[in-house]
Amino acid sequence: MAIRKTARLCLLTAISLAFLATLRHVNDDINRLNHLRNHQSRRLSTQTRTYQPQPQQLSVPSSSATTIDQQDASSPSSSSEGYTYLIIHYHKSGHILTQNLRDILLQADPSLTRNYIDRFPKRQHDDTTKCPHLTLHPNAVYVQSSPDFFCNIHTLAEELLTRPTKQRGIKLIHLIRNPFTMAISNYKYHSQDPLPENENWVKRTNPCLVEEKSSVVYAQLFMKTLVASPGAYRLMEYDDFQMIHAMCHRFYDDESLTNHTNSPGFYTNLLNLPPTEGLLLATTYLMLGRGGDILRMANNIIKLRQLQLLERTIHLQQHTLPEFNDESKRKVQVLTMSMDDFIARPKGFLIQFLDFVSLGNEGVVVGSENGSNKDTNGYGGGELLSPNEKEEIATRYEQMYYEKVSAGDEHITSLLSKTTKEVVTDNGGGGDKSSSKETKTVVMSHAELEQSLRKNVLWGRVLGNIENLVDESLRGVHNWYR
Repeated sequence: MAIRKTARLCLLTAISLAFLATLRHVNDDINRLNHLRNHQSRRLSTQTRTYQPQPQQLSVPSSSATTIDQQDASSPSSSSEGYTYLIIHYHKSGHILTQNLRDILLQADPSLTRNYIDRFPKRQHDDTTKCPHLTLHPNAVYVQSSPDFFCNIHTLAEELLTRPTKQRGIKLIHLIRNPFTMAISNYKYHSQDPLPENENWVKRTNPCLVEEKSSVVYAQLFMKTLVASPGAYRLMEYDDFQMIHAMCHRFYDDESLTNHTNSPGFYTNLLNLPPTEGLLLATTYLMLGRGGDILRMANNIIKLRQLQLLERTIHLQQHTLPEFNDESKRKVQVLTMSMDDFIARPKGFLIQFLDFVSLGNEGVVVGSENGSNKDTNGYGGGELLSPNEKEEIATRYEQMYYEKVSAGDEHITSLLSKTTKEVVTDNGGGGDKSSSKETKTVVMSHAELEQSLRKNVLWGRVLGNIENLVDESLRGVHNWYR
């Protein structure tokens, strides 16, 4: 027993953040499994309620630890190591944008020596911990799509913050989107003719069957966060997953659309269904199983909030709350940004991003004498970039973005354009099948498509609840605990 306690103490001293010293560390897979088995989930309420913000409570072990400042002072390497950046996005919430942000960051921060795209598998997790295994390094930027953060908050903290070497902290840029515009953008993108390059999976996929096996597992994982985790919110019910499956089969199994082709029918349906029905079918794929990025986005919003609250709680226990209230000194810094906001005002979006990455970051010259921090850009304001530099970078990027929009980039689905479909309808011509069908041109605007989702009994409620969660996060309510 004494040997095990000593080993744990040695591990704690190697962890970069002081608050991790208060967590229970798991020395091997058996101990981790036992820890998870002892974790008790609350019984799920059967009452449906609309999402409302409410205080969250996290229980934190009461053991004391060295303060964050003491750890920083005791580490000779802390001054020579920069931040870890993790940029998270989802399907139709900024795939190309995140890579552009990475490129801007690599040019702005000279301390960055590594960069990765999807370093750990997207939409996958360890069967035991329910999170992916992360090995994040200082002085590095990671662009990650659709991570599975289903583990308990202590395990997530370990995965994000335990590193081979000490580092200054982690800056997470979380790109999210209004679920209604996310669903409409997904539908428009995958119903283009011709289909964008590298999207041929839509022609080969039966969305209802592909997600049928994984949906049960993911429904349990999503609902554990949305209902049974500390500070969770009931955004939907278990029965809703069955309703989504039924909706998928209702539109996908329409033989009149697929009996003339060898295609499984997803793309065929998206092309030929009336826009409102095609939108409903496409949205089911964003809410089922591994493909459920709308739910994954909501799940991770809650998890990152809990992570921030955990750090604050430990500062409160250590009587160092003023340090936490200085955002530049936090070891976990989260910026939540909206793809919709970028579309509306790209320059302002970029300046907000550059302000965040510059906060508390003077830049580190790798290999500099004594590993000292230096203002590499000649700006005396104690930040990585001067206001003029931020303005110049943001203006230049905005111009580039608008040029792509004007050129008709296939990866940019305009919400202002109308959706036009040639659909086959029954004109009531009697028994003669050839005379009872006619082709009509259906034109719908983004507003009309969105309204059709909001009026739907299922999507109006579920996506409406997620929309409230997204809006609250973007308003900065994640700082309600100050």
